[in-house]
Amino acid sequence: MLAMSLVGLGLLSGLDAPPARADFTFGAPVDVQSAFPLLDFAQSDGIICFSADGLEMYLDCIRVGGQGRDDLWVCKRASLEDDWGPPENLGATVNSAQVDYSASLTADGLELYFSSWRPGGSGCSDLYVIKRATRNSPWGSPTNLGPAVNTSYQEGATSVSSGGLELYFQSDRPGGYGGIDLYVSTRATTQDLWGDPVNLGPAVNSPVHGVLPFLSPDGLLLVFVSDPPGGYGGGDLWMARRASRSAPWQPAVNLGPIVNGPIDEMYPCFAPDGSALYFARMDASTSTFTQMKAPILPVVDFNADGKVDLDDLVLLIDHWGTDNTLYDIGPFAWGDGVVDVEDLKVFIAEWEKENPPAQP
Repeated sequence: MLAMSLVGLGLLSGLDAPPARADFTFGAPVDVQSAFPLLDFAQSDGIICFSADGLEMYLDCIRVGGQGRDDLWVCKRASLEDDWGPPENLGATVNSAQVDYSASLTADGLELYFSSWRPGGSGCSDLYVIKRATRNSPWGSPTNLGPAVNTSYQEGATSVSSGGLELYFQSDRPGGYGGIDLYVSTRATTQDLWGDPVNLGPAVNSPVHGVLPFLSPDGLLLVFVSDPPGGYGGGDLWMARRASRSAPWQPAVNLGPIVNGPIDEMYPCFAPDGSALYFARMDASTSTFTQMKAPILPVVDFNADGKVDLDDLVLLIDHWGTDNTLYDIGPFAWGDGVVDVEDLKVFIAEWEKENPPAQP
């Protein structure tokens, strides 16, 4: 009631301070096998992406009924409240007898980009796309992205932006900073061909491998796997941020010991609503995987005094209607570009966690 009263009073002032991005932290990861009883993560099932509406979940796995080695599969559900159905192989039209892996879906659900070692490409692993006319239509035949993107070296691990205008991937082509680097190809519209890939540069790439990139739903975060010195053991998850989709990537940072551990962290994937980061932990000694989920927690202690209280709420209201500020925390944990009722919802939810109502 207090929050709504403050909004009604119109305490919506401009700011003299320079804008700053909302911040967030990662909560402790949990094993999510129990949430997906029809999957066997320990063997080979691996979550690689979700549809934007959260009703499709794509897998990269080796299962009975597949077309060869690693295949692309999908689980579906009728609503966010329903259980996931069993994995369905995308079929012989999409999958080959070779390794088909690491898919990424546009927000409209009509284009799926993936990597494949099938014959007939430019060499090694190439990038492909499949399309469908509607969400309920069957997928068409794969199309190789061609020589502007693919080379005689390895291209793999796709992550396409929600609007379908940026395509991130890994490649060991010459001219990079390490053995495998991250690149991006862009296009002006979804009807255009993909342009020549650009190396993401030393802010993201390093003398060691950078692999398995995944872009956040708003396009402002890029999580990937790397193992430079100073990590926590094996491949760690790293993250780069940018202020806008046209801004350069800032230097990548390790996600730290809450997320990373002494064994390999792999296959990062954002929940479609931006509330969590899914990833796999692999024990190289046993070749087994554990599927993990780390919640993404918005920082709502705006004045950094160690508590969430009315002072923080007043600060949020004082910045109402502004853009790109510290108080833009919803609907994603890192905001949507404007301080509004979505941010108030997130704040109240976090407030209630730290200030639970008194028991009767």
